[in-house]
Amino acid sequence: MALSGCAAVGPASIANGRAVYNEVINSTEDEQLLNVIVRERYDQTFGMLTVASVTASIKVSANVNGQFGIGPKESYAGNIVPLSAGVAYEESPTISYIPLSGEMFLSRMLTPITLSQALLLLGAAEDEVTWMRQLYKRINGIDNPIDEPAPEKLERFFALQAKLRKAGVTTTGRCSGSGSAEPEFCVRVSGYEAYKEEVREILDILGIKDVAADGHDIVLPMSVNDGPGGTSMIRIQLRSALDVIRIAGRSIDIPAQEEQDGVAPTLDSTIESEHRLMTIHTSKSYPRNAVVAIPFRNWWYYVDATDTRSKRAFKILRLLVGLRMQESAGEHPGPVLTIPAR
Repeated sequence: MALSGCAAVGPASIANGRAVYNEVINSTEDEQLLNVIVRERYDQTFGMLTVASVTASIKVSANVNGQFGIGPKESYAGNIVPLSAGVAYEESPTISYIPLSGEMFLSRMLTPITLSQALLLLGAAEDEVTWMRQLYKRINGIDNPIDEPAPEKLERFFALQAKLRKAGVTTTGRCSGSGSAEPEFCVRVSGYEAYKEEVREILDILGIKDVAADGHDIVLPMSVNDGPGGTSMIRIQLRSALDVIRIAGRSIDIPAQEEQDGVAPTLDSTIESEHRLMTIHTSKSYPRNAVVAIPFRNWWYYVDATDTRSKRAFKILRLLVGLRMQESAGEHPGPVLTIPAR
């Protein structure tokens, strides 16, 4: 029986441990990101750790004991156990972290994201317009400032682009003949007979005059981050991960006293709630209905579990920062901090 119990320990340890490890890592990643957002809003330094590995060592031992009496039976009757068996199980996890810092990490946080990453994030977002507003810094000379609502013309472009993409009229991908080392991207517009006016309006917003929306397929090359381009090209400048973190920081409901005391910098302008990326609330006591919460300066900062819009935005921001963290950790590992968890 003891040996059969040992054989079942391995699968049982995976069934019982994997979900727990995954849940803890996921929740602490959320807390780390929220901490970064809050500290950036307060103009304070921040650090990040990525989990490099989790190694669980399992030790199982079995024992069988027997007790026998010597001498008159009445001297030991009822005081011995003729036969006993037992199994001891011990799990010792070791967690390895990689501190993210230095030139490589700073470069990853400050360098604009790639178009491939932007397209992946837009595909994962339920609200595509919101994330075009956050990721695009400039499109064909139209600036999209951080501290102000996007220009009306740019908002119209975002809405039209989302509408045409949903209808399958516009698709974005690598241009024909582009190489994998330096891929070039194009926007193809096809099957737009029912959307000619929308296509014409987009071309007008982008200032593209030498392309006609006459029913034929349209292919518009894309130049990323203000690269070279012609009059019939879409020129996009993308934001960095740190830019988007700063935008998220402007969504915090900072306690009035914190700004009055000068602890939290007062912003030059405010964004209306409908244009915020998300809403991060504050509370003096621990919030009972929070999807993620952290303590900071005697306040609790949290994302409300009933705020679907903020939860979705936080999820995409987590994906964005995760992309940059993994790139930084993979290209320049640096020192690894290993902690036995007892």
